[in-house]
Amino acid sequence: MPSLSPTDELSEIRATLARLKTREASLCAALHLAAQHPTAPAPRPGWPIQRAGTELH
Repeated sequence: MPSLSPTDELSEIRATLARLKTREASLCAALHLAAQHPTAPAPRPGWPIQRAGTELH
């Protein structure tokens, strides 16, 4: 792996943080929905996974 400049490394860190914050928001929304409807099955963010026109469960 080539070494990154400090600027490039900082950009990668910021991009990773943005992805993690988005994932956190998605999971918080799913937990909030599950808390409002405890008898309903909890949604699984990102599921079902779709690849090459097929759906996996």
